[in-house]
Amino acid sequence: MATLQSIDKLVQEMEAGLHKPGRWLPDHPVIGKLQRGELTRRQIAGMMGQIYVQTTEVVRWLGALYARCPIKEVRREIFNNLLEEELGHFSGTDAHFYLARRVGEAAGATRGEMESVKRLPATERIIKLGEHMFFEQEDWVAAFGTAFGFEYQSPMAFGAIAEALKKSYGMSDHDVEFFSVHVTADEDHTGAIVKVIEEYASAPDTHAKVKEAAWKYGDYYHDMMSTYESF
Repeated sequence: MATLQSIDKLVQEMEAGLHKPGRWLPDHPVIGKLQRGELTRRQIAGMMGQIYVQTTEVVRWLGALYARCPIKEVRREIFNNLLEEELGHFSGTDAHFYLARRVGEAAGATRGEMESVKRLPATERIIKLGEHMFFEQEDWVAAFGTAFGFEYQSPMAFGAIAEALKKSYGMSDHDVEFFSVHVTADEDHTGAIVKVIEEYASAPDTHAKVKEAAWKYGDYYHDMMSTYESF
């Protein structure tokens, strides 16, 4: 019979897996290219269009998780996360998907272009993953692995992207809030995610699902950040 590992061991394994090439967002080539000013504004806008349509789906994922979660204390955490994603309530900003759209517009895209984005295969794949993890698969705790796969990495990656866009492309703090707002918010969310996994992932197979979800989401988000190559 499989033995349930400690939460510290599980988190160490998830973190180690996320640091692998092709999965670790802080080492994504797009960051260096932005820092050196090598991407065109069209490429930035194209990438942000893909991130915009994906981020728009996140609120639906969280809503589904809220409805499925049987633990009222955890539902409160999910609700607060949803409130920030949908309204920018705690950061005093705006819906995170609108913050993503704002970056694309700062790069030169029109509102109409941002609202008529066609999903590329990498974006379609990560959206399908989210739908499966939050709507379809049976273990609600496993969905928190998906969240860990993003929120553990995003403060480091997104902080660097925000600074690069300001330095190399003359964007303002307001323009890049999509990236900067994730630096502190996601650091806080990561701790909450680990607490949920520790308290409610009570079977070895759930731990395995959590790890797989974290790593797969890292893979897929990394691929979506490479969509600038299509523009």
